[in-house]
This record gives sequence, structure tokens and C-alpha cells, in this order.
Amino acid sequence: MSTFQIVENRDIDKVKWDQLLSNYPNAFPYALSWYLDIVSPNWKALIVNDYDHVLPLPWRQKWGFTYVYPPEFTQQIGIFGKEKASHSLIEEMINFASKEFSYLEFNLNKDNYLDFPKKGIRSKWRRNFVLHLSPSYQKLFKAYHKNTQRNVKKSKSKGLLIKKADNPELIISTFLNNKGKQLKEKKITYPLLNELYKAGETEHSFELLHVYKDDIFLGGAMFLNYIKRKIFLFSALNEKGRENKAMFFLLDHIIESYAENDLLLDFEGSDISDLATFYHRFGAKEKLYLHLEINRLPLLLKWLKK
Repeated sequence: MSTFQIVENRDIDKVKWDQLLSNYPNAFPYALSWYLDIVSPNWKALIVNDYDHVLPLPWRQKWGFTYVYPPEFTQQIGIFGKEKASHSLIEEMINFASKEFSYLEFNLNKDNYLDFPKKGIRSKWRRNFVLHLSPSYQKLFKAYHKNTQRNVKKSKSKGLLIKKADNPELIISTFLNNKGKQLKEKKITYPLLNELYKAGETEHSFELLHVYKDDIFLGGAMFLNYIKRKIFLFSALNEKGRENKAMFFLLDHIIESYAENDLLLDFEGSDISDLATFYHRFGAKEKLYLHLEINRLPLLLKWLKK
């Protein structure tokens, strides 16, 4: 019989934790202990037996209630372990966690499934897109949508240049001055990107690329690397970048650079139809994961939350 316990951050064996993740197929780096320590410094964990299976629990407190939430820059966390968790184990772990917290909202990962409907659990499927880079670049390019092929060729005719960068500040400021102005209701804690980059420097966890034309900055992207996965974590373009198809150029550069490698390019989304189409047209395949919400707040707070 399995034993379940919710463990405080200070008591988590982070060597065991990270080792478990490193041995898990298709691991997502968002669940690494150093990554969680930055995006949710007081995170707890639900641990089954002696780290047989685990569930990170990023949490906060408001109105005297503790709740689990999905931190920024963490698309999929969910349950991972020494083997793939069964449907029944996932349900047990979620039920156990929900006794500790009044409200839970989090994403499982693509390996975590539940049989629905489940009483008291609201769920929806979210979209991710991934591209296996093992084929040759010629085969990968041939799988692009015709419109994407045209835009890549246009970008290559404009004399663009890729340069490696050593901090994300220019990408962040470009986002704030362009796309960020449209996100009036969505608050993003941009300093977290700097913290994540600095923490991951020693392990070469990030690759930062800028795009230039005639020494003029057009945009850039931040990629998060872990084992066999390269995640398109954050990007930005200015007006000149959009005019010159700089993101087509940059993503094609990544695909060409890492073609014929046992590597997965993870576009990290998206439920936004235009972005989903953009990623899909690079030949990426849709992969779904579950978003869950469990609301056991008192009636008035439950109503306010809705």
C-alpha cells in the first residue's frame, strides 16, 4: 500500500527529486528543483513512498486560504515518477492534495490522464506543439506549410543575421515595448526570466538568440534546454522584425542547426489559434495536456473566484 505525504520545501530531498526527473522519459525542466525554487520559492511536494512518484505543489496564500497555482513560465509540471503513473494513482494523488488546499489550479503533463467526468474537478485540454528534429533539414523543411516555406525564403533573402546573447534583457524590453502593451489584463513578472537565466547558466540550460539586420536588432528568443527537449520559452519582435519575418528566420535557424539530432523542439503552446497555426505550419504535431481546477473554497469565495 502506498504512503502519501505533503512535504515542506525545506524537507524535500532535492538530489533525489532531480535524479527522479532526470530518469523520467520526456521530462519537462519546469519541475527541476532549482527552477521551482525561483518561480515558486515556497513550493511543497506530494511524495509517494520513497520518491516513487511526486507532484510539485506551487502555492500561495490569500484571504487566509492556501491555494495551488500554475507559476509563470511553467507550462507542464504534473506527476512524474519511476514509471508512468496509472489513472488510479493520479486520481489518488490529486484527491490527497485537494485535502490540503482550498483551491487548486494546475497543469498536468502529457503523460498524465484521468478518466472523466470527476466530481468537483473542472478540466480542459490545452494544446502544445512539438517537432522531432531527427530527420534531415531537407525533410523538415519539406514538411513546412507552403506559406511558411515562402516566409522563410523571404527572410533569408533579407540579409538577416543570428547572434548569440548572454542575457535576456533586450528580448524582454522589446516584448514590453511591443506585444506587452497589448496584455493589459495579464501581468507577467519579467524579472523571473533574468533570475531563471542566471540560475541556469552553470548548467547551460538556456540558449539566447538575437536577430539583426545591418546591426539593427529585430527580435530574439530564449530557449530552455533539458535532456532531449528544447523549449521555445519566450520571444519578442519589434516592428522591423515583423516586417523582415525575423521569427521565421530564427525558428528555421534552430531547426536547421539541430536537424538530425534526437531532440524535440517544444513550441510551448498555444491555445491561441493564430499561434497554434504558426507553430503547426513548421511541421509541429499537436500534443494535449490537462488543465485542472478544484474549487473547495467557501461558497462566497467560490462565487468570487468564478
